[in-house]
Amino acid sequence: MSAAFERRTFAPGEMIFKEGDPGDSLYVVESGRVRIWRGDTDHPTIIGRVETSGIFGEMAIFDRKPRMAHASAEVESVLMRMPASVLRESLYGADPLLRQLVQLLIDNIRTMARRLDELEIRMGGD
Repeated sequence: MSAAFERRTFAPGEMIFKEGDPGDSLYVVESGRVRIWRGDTDHPTIIGRVETSGIFGEMAIFDRKPRMAHASAEVESVLMRMPASVLRESLYGADPLLRQLVQLLIDNIRTMARRLDELEIRMGGD
């Protein structure tokens, strides 16, 4: 499986992907730290951080919807990129119940994110 990965180094602050981008790959953090965030660069809402051995970017691959957040390197980070086609090939061989469960979880996360956006707008956020 390691042949499916492509290694790349990102400088601190460098964008890995943007909200709305197509989900063409997932990433594994080989070293460093990645920030997952929404909003604009002046007022980011940090959703989380992914550190060594962590995986991110998988949701857009599972449900074929655009990225729901930005990802950028917080410190110099070495990432392993796996193309969507490799993950999808693995998923097609998975138990249908497992695929359905994963899809349900992703749908729930996207619904929560939309509701948080609506709440932030009602509370006067940008």
